[in-house]
Amino acid sequence: MPPLEMVLLGAGNRGYYAYGPYALRYPDQLRFVAVAEPDDAKRERFARDHGIPAERQFRSWEDVLAQPQMAAAVLNCTMDRDHLPSALAALDAGYDMLLEKPIASEAQDCMRIVQAAERNGRLLQICHVLRYAPFFTALADIVHSGRLGEVISVNHNENLSYLHMAHSFVRGNWGNAERSAPMILAKCCHDLDYLIWLMDGAPVTLSSTGTTQWFRHDRVGPEIPARCLDGCPIAEECGYYAPRIYLAEAVSFMVAALSPDHSYEARRSALETSPFGRCVYRCDNTVVDHQVVSMLFGSGATVTLTMQGFSHVESRMTRIDGSRATLFADESNNEIRIYDHYHGASWPVHPTSKFQGKAEVIHPPLASSGHGGGDFGLMQAFVETMTQGTSPATSGRVSLESHLMAFAAEESRLNSVVVNMEEYRERIEQAALGAAG
Repeated sequence: MPPLEMVLLGAGNRGYYAYGPYALRYPDQLRFVAVAEPDDAKRERFARDHGIPAERQFRSWEDVLAQPQMAAAVLNCTMDRDHLPSALAALDAGYDMLLEKPIASEAQDCMRIVQAAERNGRLLQICHVLRYAPFFTALADIVHSGRLGEVISVNHNENLSYLHMAHSFVRGNWGNAERSAPMILAKCCHDLDYLIWLMDGAPVTLSSTGTTQWFRHDRVGPEIPARCLDGCPIAEECGYYAPRIYLAEAVSFMVAALSPDHSYEARRSALETSPFGRCVYRCDNTVVDHQVVSMLFGSGATVTLTMQGFSHVESRMTRIDGSRATLFADESNNEIRIYDHYHGASWPVHPTSKFQGKAEVIHPPLASSGHGGGDFGLMQAFVETMTQGTSPATSGRVSLESHLMAFAAEESRLNSVVVNMEEYRERIEQAALGAAG
């Protein structure tokens, strides 16, 4: 069987570093045949790596979709605000689509894209990678097996490192909700989708609180310049001093975002003009730096999601209390611990289980790709859906629910209200139908 052919829309970090390498690792499964990217260096870099000829390199998604259909599917990694027009155009043009999250930046726009896929009979799969990562699939399997009994309470933490927070959600593309999306959507639609998966459905009601507590103009005095290279007097004591982060020898995802040219000179020059050279207290950020979402499910179970951007380490942590056992999961050390209320190991245990005192300790298999193996797991699932007809775990309609929860959480946060999800869902569905005409 020949490899699945795809067109890439947007050759930035996610398109180039997260998903593109799957085709290089498994050329018998996937091949990119065209690319659209407005940045010349990024477009040429992707085309060179994937052997895409000049006549199939485009500056915009509009240019690609103006051509006769070039492949069976598109990988849409455009910027958030471009998702609606590019996704609608690709679906209308006959492409099946793997769409980077979030689906769109407004609730009714997310609904419109899902409706368009269903209307056109096209596959729409969303890049919710946690459902494909071994650590999180192991955790879900434990919950669904009944090992914990009936789920009573879930506390899930999305601990964003302080450097990632500053890079992406203060200085970077997702710092300003008016240009991108609310942070609870941009960062945590993964987590909301995962909670839906754990709980076998969406909540009945939710409420949310959160603020921008730290990254504000009033945190520093007038002596602090707008850019770190303009002679900052607190450079030595500031954990967010840009040269210390972006001129380091190691090429992190943050350094990679600064410039396609990783030389010291190119990065130094970029800090003089790019958003990443700004003082974190002098940016135009409008998204929260911490937020809590509280949910009530039909079973009576209560679930909380806490997102905060001040962690020493990037990690999701989950505590689940069930009628039979309590589970602690820490992604940072790839460890799941189960404490059985009735003691002993009468329940069938996980293949990697070990026992330390009263705890059953599980270390799921490690994977090499990003998001704990979720990036490649997602790509494999999409290829199998396209070539073998399997059902995607993160179809547009399934993934839509987490997005509606995120928008409902933002509505709750801004208006101090409890949101009934059934009523909210119906309101957005009708609004989207009206917008589609």
